[in-house]
Formats: sequence, structure tokens, C-alpha cells
Amino acid sequence: MQFIEASAARWAHAPTIQVLVEARASEFELLSTTLDSLGAQPYGLWSLSIVSNSPCPDPSLAELPNIDWVHDATATAGAKPHFDTLVADRGADIVVCVPPGTAFDPLCLWRVAHEFAGHPDWMALYTDDDVMRMDGNRVEPRFKPDFNLDLLRGTDYIGPLWTRTEAWQRAGGFSAQAGTRFYDLTLRVLDTVGAAAIGHIADPLLSLPVSPTLLIADKEAAEAVSTHLTRCGQAHRIRPGNLHGSWHVTYEHDARPAVDIVVPYRNWLEFTEPLVDSLFRLTEWPQFRLILVDAGSDDADCAAWRDRLIDTHGEQIRYVRSDAAWNWSELFNLGAAHSDAPYLLFLHHDTQILSGHWLERLMAHAMRPEVAAVAPRQAIPGDNSLDMTGTVFGLAPGLASPEAAGTAMDYPGYLGRLQLTQNFSLLASACLLVPRTRFDAVGGFDPQFGRRDAVADLTARLARDGLLVWTPTVTVAHYETDLPPIEAADELDCVEMTAHTQTALIRERVGFVRRYQDGLSRDPAWNLNLRLKADDIQPETTFVPPWHAVPADVPRVVADVVRGAGEYRAAAPLRAARRAGKAMGAIIQPPALNARRMLNAIELARLDGVTSFLIHNPALKEQIPVLQQMHTHLPNLPVIGLMDDLSTAVPHQSDLFDQWSRETRTYMRRCLALCDRLVVSTEPLAEFARHMIDDIRIVPNRLEWARWGHVQSRRRAGRRPRVGWAGAFQHAGDLALVEEAIRLTSQEVDWIFFGMCPASLAPYVREHHTWVDFDHYPEGLASLNLDLAIAPLEENIFNDAKSNLRLLDYGILGWPVVCSDVTPYRGAPVTRVANTTEAWVKAIREHVHDLDAAEQAGDRLREWVLADYILEEHVDEWLAHHLP
Repeated sequence: MQFIEASAARWAHAPTIQVLVEARASEFELLSTTLDSLGAQPYGLWSLSIVSNSPCPDPSLAELPNIDWVHDATATAGAKPHFDTLVADRGADIVVCVPPGTAFDPLCLWRVAHEFAGHPDWMALYTDDDVMRMDGNRVEPRFKPDFNLDLLRGTDYIGPLWTRTEAWQRAGGFSAQAGTRFYDLTLRVLDTVGAAAIGHIADPLLSLPVSPTLLIADKEAAEAVSTHLTRCGQAHRIRPGNLHGSWHVTYEHDARPAVDIVVPYRNWLEFTEPLVDSLFRLTEWPQFRLILVDAGSDDADCAAWRDRLIDTHGEQIRYVRSDAAWNWSELFNLGAAHSDAPYLLFLHHDTQILSGHWLERLMAHAMRPEVAAVAPRQAIPGDNSLDMTGTVFGLAPGLASPEAAGTAMDYPGYLGRLQLTQNFSLLASACLLVPRTRFDAVGGFDPQFGRRDAVADLTARLARDGLLVWTPTVTVAHYETDLPPIEAADELDCVEMTAHTQTALIRERVGFVRRYQDGLSRDPAWNLNLRLKADDIQPETTFVPPWHAVPADVPRVVADVVRGAGEYRAAAPLRAARRAGKAMGAIIQPPALNARRMLNAIELARLDGVTSFLIHNPALKEQIPVLQQMHTHLPNLPVIGLMDDLSTAVPHQSDLFDQWSRETRTYMRRCLALCDRLVVSTEPLAEFARHMIDDIRIVPNRLEWARWGHVQSRRRAGRRPRVGWAGAFQHAGDLALVEEAIRLTSQEVDWIFFGMCPASLAPYVREHHTWVDFDHYPEGLASLNLDLAIAPLEENIFNDAKSNLRLLDYGILGWPVVCSDVTPYRGAPVTRVANTTEAWVKAIREHVHDLDAAEQAGDRLREWVLADYILEEHVDEWLAHHLP
């Protein structure tokens, strides 16, 4: 709430919001869901206007000052004048119409108000949504793209539209079309304010009562699109789409301008000949010419084929020769330089046309004045599956088509998008149609991107001043042999040339990522809530920055941590900072205990705008390329290493020993060379790393009061004194120090174990509590109800570098502690002993034979913890060491 209140205080004006609902008597139960969710909004500047064919069932409801209820028996047919009047009378700043049963996310109204306040140029906006079932489960999430004109003309992907009242009224107010209330309004608002004035909140803030496709009538929706296109002055035809709630628009033009088709090739007659044959056999466009750009072919059969082709087709063929190294950009530019046609179609040699009217359908889009380029759907020959379905910035491994790999051509895809014409930010296509004026305006292809990203780079530049259209109404086969084969005299030459090619591809992709850093961080054709995986579209759950849902003007910290220790070093401090309203943190959730999730280059690009990046235990081989990519693509982002264990010296008895390699020190040195700072938990760790990195800070582990403050443990809960130990398998060597002491005292006390218990000690242990998840660790530890806790620790350099965390866990519960006399435990009010059986037995007996004194010792330890080890009291200190 602190972030919400702070952001609202900065608004020039807090907008009022009017919600419109048309409800029949049969929908009153649904209406209660809407009322309840509105009533739970912390943002209170809202009103609800209801038009119904039935009187209000609760007269007191209609008497509320922010509720309007209009009863009209003909409401379905005559709702428009009522709503238009209600909106005019209320004079709210923002208006939205939703179906009865819509549930608003608790922060929905605040977020809408916040975005309108922060974007004065937005006249309307829409949000992501889902469907709430009767049992309260939320299903069918729709994570939508930003405004997408061609997608909108093919389906109502937007749904309820939040509109500034002035724009709503200028667009004609409430829709008179009962079967397409939302869609008709969106199209009218679009025609009134323009696409640039319609924003998008990428967050499912609305839960609809039914699937969105059930809220629209196909016939009325198609009529709404037709009316919209007529208003735009665009001749057209509309036919039903392949899915319910979808349709295809055919744009009609009188002119039939010339098109030059540019095809570079080098030998590989087995691909080029079928392509050219399909072009002349299936192209019905009246004016087209083929420009063959020969990139140094030396195959006699290829030359003979070329001569026959020219003899057969005469002036429809233009042949251009180049002996330069293969470079898609240079070859395409060369072909374009020999063209005088107003439209250019760039086609890879390994494609093939599959059906007639293909060029007519592409040209129908290319001749639209707002369009900069058009690409068809691509399919893999032979298996009826997709190859290119548009291109998204950031889909692994960098640029990819969503759901394309092996997907059947009739598969609808996420939100039905595989069957719908739509706009993308770039098109890495083997077939691209471009108006000549657009091509010349951006300077053509860039030779810097000549191997893999030539078309992607061109279209990314074209998209700055026009629409890129991908359409599934045309399908082109693509054999994916885009680069000519490596021709070498011997095996060594082949290996060298292959390595050279791979290096060049990597350099080209790095250059591409640098040029389009902003686009990589957020592609408007994608949704930041979706994982960056092309083959499986699923919500992102392991890295969800909170500032996506609650934008706030505070430092933003991303932390890559391991479970357990990562809680103390980053996760808990970031939670405390958020509660204090001083920072926001996002944790890259590890997939399992002692595992890491490594961000790829594109996910790293999404960190643009982050204040600092924390990487826990930077000593893994896999972390080096991640840090290198971060250094390359985000050079201004401070990278701060976190260390709380000496991973180069893990004891052999620890179950973690095998997780660290002999090269750990070398990997650590390389990782730290790529970090700007190292924050450690103890002085010995700082001393160890001094020769690896200059900026080292010491920040001790502390306990999160929000997690520990409510936890209590009972004293003298058993017939005999309860003495306990807590630890995991990595502490086996420590526990071995006190095995004999446990046996010797087992008849005097009840031994309580939490976590690991070796079989050799099981007969002497009264209670064995299994380890619990970290979220339940404080309660689980407190439930031991100990009178005394022990903390044995081997004497070695690994343990010398450890923190006093175990004493803090015990101390916050008020337990007295007997521990080994080692570096981490010095300075605390505990009983330290030598690691001998005699010393351990003596200290344990002294405590359990005087429980009054033991309780006083526990109280002193608790006071010591409370005095300097409560995290919430040191948030500013923690932030000072973890921010630039």
C-alpha cells in the first residue's frame, strides 16, 4: 500500500472511474460478484451504473451515491440511451463496460487510474484477462500483445476497453450492437483517437464470467469490422475465419503494380529450379519479373538451366552475377538495384510456392498505405507443419516464431493467433514483400547482417514507420538451407570454414542484440508475462518482477540465488525493503534445491531499468557466460556478487562436497572479475577474496522479524530436559564431534533432532523431526521446545568463514546454546567448549542441572539477537551495500 499511496500522491489528478453493466434478472447472482470485487478496491473513486430489465432486488443498493440502477423492460434493445445519459450525468473521467459477473483484481482500478495518469496521451487502454469459474478457479488467461491493428481486425482480442469519457462520447458512446458491445466500441474508439492512443496493461486485471468467444456474435462482429473499414475508406471483403470469433479481411485495390522477385542463389539447383518453376506456374499477378542474383555458381548444370530459363521467359527474367562472398544483404541489395518496380519481393532460394493467388493476397496488404512489409506463413515441406509464424524479439535462442516447430498448420495456437493475420515488430522471413519507397527510405539491407539476420534487421527498421504484416492466408514452403554449403578441398579446410561461419553468426547476433536492445526487452507483439520459449507458450512463473504489477519509483533489484542461504542474503532483505517502501526485488526462482536457473541473453535484456543485479555464490562455470553476456549487453548495470560460504574448501564429509569442482577457485576468480562488487557475510570471506575483486563489503546475516517475530517456543515442556540439534546432511562432520556425548547423556536428557539423524544415533534420540520447507522452518524449529541447543562445528577453514546464523536461529527462540569454540561463534553470549567429549558432556550437564540459569542464558542470547540482528532494523544498511 505504501507504493500505491506514494504513486497516487504524484498524480496531477486522481481520475474517477464509471463501470457500466447491463444485467438481466437471471444475471443478478453474477452481478453480486462484480459488486463484491468493486467493494474490495482500495481505490475508491468509482461508480457503478446498471441498466436492467428488472427492478433492483435490493432498494438500499440503488440508494448508494455511487450506484445507478435503471430499470427498463426493453433494456437489451434500448440500453444505449440510458448508458449515454448516465455517463453524461456522472461526468467521470474514465468509463468501462463489462459483463455481469466480471471480477476486478484488487488493484485493478488503481492500476488503470495510475496508467491513465502517467500516460496523458492514452485515450483508452485494455488489460489482460482470464475466466473465473463458479468455484472461483481462474482459467483461460489471455496474455495479449500491445495494440495490434491487423489482429484486431481479425478477432476481438481486446475485450472490455477502458476509455477516457471524452473519447468515449466522441466515438458515439455505448454500442447499440448487443452481440458485439465491446468490439464495436473498440473499433469506433480506434477510428476516433488512433492506434497510438490505445494503451495496454500486461496484467490480468479482469476475470470474465465466461470465455470471451461466448460474448461475441460472429455476424455482428464482422459487420462491425466492415463498418470500421468503410469509415477508413478501405474497400474490402470479409469472410469467416477458421475459428469461432474470427474472420479474414481481403483488402481490395484497383491497381495491379509491377513486382520484382529477387532470388539469390549459388548452385543448389535442386532447390532453385523447383522454386522458379513454382513461381511461373502459380503466380497469377499480371506484372512480375524474376531477378536471379547468381552468387558465383560454378555448376555446369546450373548454368545450362539458367540459359534455358532465359530463353523460355525472355524479359521476365533478369540475370545478375556476383562473385563476392555470400552475404544475403549485399545480394538482395544488388538485385534491388537492378529493379525499377514499385514493389520488391525478396525470396530465399530454398523456398517454394504452394498455391495460386499467393501474390495477390500478399499485395492486398502491401498496397495498404500503412503497411511497410508483408510475410506469409512458412511451412516445412513434407510433414504439413509450420516453420515461420511471425517473429518475436527474445524468443530463445534470440529470434524465433511462436509455436512453429512441428506444429500442424490447422492448429489454432495461443489466442488463435496461428490462424490470424497480425502485426509483428520484425519478420525473419524467407519471403518478404516490401514497397520500393519503404525499402529505399531505410537504405535497404545492411551488409553488417548478411548471414542470418538480414531480413530481421531490415524489417525491424521498416517497423519504425509502418506496419509489418504476417498472414496465414498464404503459405510458402521453406527447406531451411539458407546458407550455401561449405565447399572445401579437405577436412581441415572444412572444419576451419565451419568455425569461421559459426563465429560470424555469433558476432552478427551480438550486433543485432546491441542494435535492438530496447525491442529485445519488450516486444509489443509478445507479452512480458509469457516465458521466452517458442515451442511452449506458458506463463512465466520463475522470474516475475513485482514492478510489472505495481509500478513504483524506487530502486529495482534482481537476485539470482540458491534456496536456503539465498533467503538470508537477498530474498528476505528485499521483502523487508519492499515492506518499508524503499525498494522492490525480483528473485530468479531456482528450479530445485542447490540448482540454478541461468538467464539467457534475451532474458538479461529484460533487466534494462533494473538498479542492480545480485548473483549468489558466483563460482560456477555456467555463470561465466551469463556474466559475460550481461557485461556485453548491459554494461551500465551494477553486478554484485554475494558469498556466504567458502565454496573452495567444502569439507569432505559434507554432502555438498561433490557439488563443487576442483576448478571452483578458478571459476570464482573469473566470475568475480565480471562483478562490480562482492558482499560477504564474514571477515574471513572478505579476506579470502581480497585479491580477486577490489570492492568488498561485509553485511552479516540477520533474521527477518516478519518471519520469526511471532514464533514462540515452550520451556520445560518434557519430563526430562530437552536438548536438541538442528542440521542437514552437510553437517555430518559437525555432528560426529558430539556423538559420544549424546550417548553418555541419553539417560539424563531427551535428545531432540531436527533434520538429519544418523542410524548410529537413532537409539539415543527421543524425537526425530524431519526437515521442513524453508517457509515453515521457524515454526518447525520452535516446535522442538528445547531447554538447551547445541551447535557443534568442526575446526577448518570452511567453518572459520561461516556466519553465526545457527546462533541467531536458536537465540531468537530464547534457547541457551553450547557450541564449539570456533571463529563464527565468538562474541556471542553462549557457552563455547573445546571439541572433546569431556568438554561437551560437562557443559551439557551444567546447563540441564540448573534450568533456571539456563533460561537466563537463553534470555541473554535472545536480547543479543534482538539488539543487532533483526533485519527490518537494518534495511537502509543492506540497501547501501547492494545498490550503486
